[in-house]
Amino acid sequence: MPRAGYCHDCDAYVWLGEGWLCPQGHPRERVNAWYDSGTGQPLTPPWLAESSAQAPAPEPAPVLGGLSTRTDLLTAMLAAFTDYPGYQVRYGTDTDVVIDNKVADGSYGTGKKKVEFEAIMKAVEPDHTVFYWEILKEKGAGISLGGFESESYSTFGTKRSGTKKELIVGPGGAVAYEWDFAKTRQIVEATAAQHGWKVKTVLKKSSAQW
Repeated sequence: MPRAGYCHDCDAYVWLGEGWLCPQGHPRERVNAWYDSGTGQPLTPPWLAESSAQAPAPEPAPVLGGLSTRTDLLTAMLAAFTDYPGYQVRYGTDTDVVIDNKVADGSYGTGKKKVEFEAIMKAVEPDHTVFYWEILKEKGAGISLGGFESESYSTFGTKRSGTKKELIVGPGGAVAYEWDFAKTRQIVEATAAQHGWKVKTVLKKSSAQW
């Protein structure tokens, strides 16, 4: 099966060799938007398929062409998330795009749990770079009867991949959720790559604001 993917060190789509590696020797963590070059269908590397109960967000096949304008890119970003339920995406006031997802918000009789995801991005046209920042926020209170929590993730530079699952049980019900840390970022990276832009994940929120 001929495999290809977008290498962020090469800043281009490349053919992938053994172990899903870039032919220039760049680590596999620097490659995403994998696809079967014969059929154009998205692929999921085995290490991601094993780390998540849900498959990562589908990555569209690349669209060849010149660089898109900043306006066209931002319009495409908003449109890309309409295919993924749970996301609320809008233009920001001190940034270009704001992405929200209410991962969990419920009570279990003697307590409550709220989990929210937030991401923001700004697109800088001279460098054709999207600066992207994200956070998963959790708030909880009360006493539960038990449950479970598991987290399996890895980090490469400023990027986090993997999943978090939690189930809290109480006398009045239960709260359960599962979150894929890489899913949102993969949608952003794939959309940017299709328009000739690159994505830089930043640790400080201010780096993705104007």
